[in-house]
Amino acid sequence: MGARLSLRAVAKTFGTGPSAVHAVGPADLTVPAGGFVSLVGPSGCGKSTLMLMIAGLEPPSAGEITVNDEPVTGPRTDIGIMFQDNTLVPWRTVRGNIELNLELRGLDPRAYADRIDDLIRKTHLTGFEHRRPYELSGGMQQRAAFCQALVHEPQTALLDEPLGKLDAMTRELIRGDLQALWLTSRPTVVFVTHSIEEAVQLSTTVCVITPRPGRIERVIDIDLPWPRDRAVKRSRAFGDQVAEIQEIFHAYGVL
Repeated sequence: MGARLSLRAVAKTFGTGPSAVHAVGPADLTVPAGGFVSLVGPSGCGKSTLMLMIAGLEPPSAGEITVNDEPVTGPRTDIGIMFQDNTLVPWRTVRGNIELNLELRGLDPRAYADRIDDLIRKTHLTGFEHRRPYELSGGMQQRAAFCQALVHEPQTALLDEPLGKLDAMTRELIRGDLQALWLTSRPTVVFVTHSIEEAVQLSTTVCVITPRPGRIERVIDIDLPWPRDRAVKRSRAFGDQVAEIQEIFHAYGVL
């Protein structure tokens, strides 16, 4: 089960004086253990900055972030993080790239052999584990990057637009893979996306972020059955939840 996240009056300002940029907040948010929370908002609203602060990679200018009631004061080793541009190294195979995350954390890949096998199978990479990234499609590379981020069984996974550069069909396939991985182990997930439909399909909760400075305008619980397959996506309830979020952005003139 994942970790409990809490943000209290978190804000971020870059620079000082007249040229300072107020990027985020103040923002308050509680993410229950095992929740899947999507941050949705226009470009430049601070979604990625908010995620980096949760990871301990960017200090907040004000407020406090805690993980299981422990303040975040710097980079954490108990998270998995994935960006839009994957971090696969070209000279390693798929399996070697997954093992690299363990090696960098001082963990023995041999102790995680079964875990690696399981992730490769669940992300449909069986038969490609000994290929290098340049031999894979973009979708396969992202699947390998998911395995890399999750191999050490983190309590929290932070995913910053990991599907943003994929074509629509590949994106839909990987949404299914990601949903299945989350349903299996239930880490706490913070997922940054521009796609309202994607957020509704994958999340237990969607946080609507305002234009900069990014504030949490509304927290919407997504009350839809799992798994969120094509039948669910065609349902009126799914369409209503998408429309509710769209209306908020219409009010801001974003859509």
